[in-house]
Amino acid sequence: MARRALARPLPALGLAALALAVSEPAAAFRCGSRLVTEGDPASKVLRFCGEPESVQERVIYRKGLTRPRSVLRGPGGVILQDEVVFYDESVVEVVVEEWTYNRGPHKLMRLVRFENGVVVEVLTLGYGYGG
Repeated sequence: MARRALARPLPALGLAALALAVSEPAAAFRCGSRLVTEGDPASKVLRFCGEPESVQERVIYRKGLTRPRSVLRGPGGVILQDEVVFYDESVVEVVVEEWTYNRGPHKLMRLVRFENGVVVEVLTLGYGYGG
């Protein structure tokens, strides 16, 4: 009797694990069969999803770290590139764009936030509008 009680929850746990494995990343959305995720360039989003309903652009200034690239040449022509981080008071200009995609009244709208041309965030908004 105890064995049957334990066996019943296993299919439910298996289905829950499968749902988690198949779900999209948090900062992602689908355009048809294509997936847009954090780190994608704006050109890829435009190619996959087309023109957004609206675009808002602004420049922000962020205190930050300078990150010059260092190049090390090793034996056999191996080239290693890495960023060297210096802790200093610097200000970095960041171009922020927010693209809004409206897929109509039966689908949720998406806001894709870019910083310097790269997706950093995807937000789900309310249902769209229009026909």
